[in-house]
Amino acid sequence: MNQRWKQKAKPASLETKFEFEEYEVLRGFLDDLAEVAEKLDHHPNLSFGRTHVSVIIYSTEDELRDVDIALAEGIDECFQRITD
Repeated sequence: MNQRWKQKAKPASLETKFEFEEYEVLRGFLDDLAEVAEKLDHHPNLSFGRTHVSVIIYSTEDELRDVDIALAEGIDECFQRITD
């Protein structure tokens, strides 16, 4: 998992923010992110503007689970693909 993610204990969560040059790239990222979330059946909280996306992954337990980490890693891969 990329070091961009901030881990919090209460509630157990991972948070980060992604920056984009233009809205079209951001939109492609959101589409890819949605596919990853659907495959894992685990959905992050998102807020976004024209050139940024803030992501929070809340665990359904008292501590982070494997699915939380897998979602963060999948989101990182989406960002890498869309910005390369």
